[in-house]
Amino acid sequence: MIRTIWYLLKVCLILGVATYLATLPGEVQLGWADYHVTVQMGFLAVSAFIGFLVLVFVSGLAYRIFSFPGAFLRYRSQKRHAEGYKALLRSLTAAATGDHKNANYLAYRAQKLLPSDEQGLPLLLQAQAMREMGKFSNVDEPYHLLLKNAETSLLGLQGLVQNAILASDFPKALSLARDAVQKYPKNYALLKTVYDLEIRMMVWNDALVTLDQAVKRKIIDKAAAQSDRIAIYCALGDMAKEEGRGEEALAFYRRAVDLDSTFVPAVTRLAQLFLDRDERKRAEAVLLKAWKRVVHPDLIAMLAKTMPPRKSGAVSPKFKWVEGFAKYHPEAFCSYIELAKAAIEESLWGDARMMLSKAEKVRTDKQVYELWVTLEEKTTNRPETIRQWMDRAYASERTAFWVCSRTGRKFSGWAPIVQPEGYFNTLHWEIILPEVREELKVLAAE
Repeated sequence: MIRTIWYLLKVCLILGVATYLATLPGEVQLGWADYHVTVQMGFLAVSAFIGFLVLVFVSGLAYRIFSFPGAFLRYRSQKRHAEGYKALLRSLTAAATGDHKNANYLAYRAQKLLPSDEQGLPLLLQAQAMREMGKFSNVDEPYHLLLKNAETSLLGLQGLVQNAILASDFPKALSLARDAVQKYPKNYALLKTVYDLEIRMMVWNDALVTLDQAVKRKIIDKAAAQSDRIAIYCALGDMAKEEGRGEEALAFYRRAVDLDSTFVPAVTRLAQLFLDRDERKRAEAVLLKAWKRVVHPDLIAMLAKTMPPRKSGAVSPKFKWVEGFAKYHPEAFCSYIELAKAAIEESLWGDARMMLSKAEKVRTDKQVYELWVTLEEKTTNRPETIRQWMDRAYASERTAFWVCSRTGRKFSGWAPIVQPEGYFNTLHWEIILPEVREELKVLAAE
């Protein structure tokens, strides 16, 4: 209706203009050689107007004729684009219903119909469908197929990395992950994959560099990075110590302690290295600094080793030496245990019994009853009493361990890598009291 009205308005406008021009007064005389022509002004204006309309029509017709090939190609392109998206949608539907054969055909059709810059998703669907149908002789083939397209090449690289990890080919996985980082430098999430693989390969120095980049790009939390960095320094120190590079080991342990002076594994490693180098005072200083802030059996046990050598003919003052450090945490379980050990070593039976009794009141740990057995063997040596303590030791458990946060397994000492799983920096110190353990058993039963 609106188009009809608009058409009538245009006709009326043209007729109005023509009528106006036809009624214009005056004459126009044209002369050429012996010829003279007189034309009415209205007729000339109407003729010019009609000529203008004819010119507009002819030029429009010519434009349509010459632009027809391009318009036809655009129409074909739009039609192919629409058909390509229709095939892509049908491919997604077929894949969702498990019809992988039809999904593969439709994805291939969509790939052929769509332009090159929009073939990423069809290519991905085709690779997945072919993998589900088992048409690949090698698990890497679908991901190599994805590498052919710029939009899916990242997915291809990530798939190749995951396949290499599943096949335990970590050198290949690391090489592919590093290639992905170089190819996609703005995809910062790839740094985490590279870092994990470098840890798995124990390429510690490279891992430190990657860790700094991951923290800078906010891929790894600063607190977690700090903990990992300390563990890496400890691992580097252990490696250097095993290979006889004492100075390097000392430097790495110092870096770890500088980052966290209360991290027990780093502190005890550094102190032990000082003791090996006959630098007792330095070992005592680093241990005491940590012991004042953290209660841990490894610290006070190592402090006991820093006692000056006994002079010839003198009685060992080990109990007094340990007592001097125990005063910082006088009611700690590990303080009682270390004092009991020193008392037994120096034959201070009364002090040993008193310390073990206090320790037992703190918690019923297997270590307490084992020391009771040793004490009875060295004093009364009564079989019945010894058997009773042995029965208690057998029935009880250790209450403090290094526990893996991922597997839940318990360890007597800390290590940067949990074997055989290869988990990195997952050990933490944990104390489980007997009553808590019983409660956990009841909850598990429920």
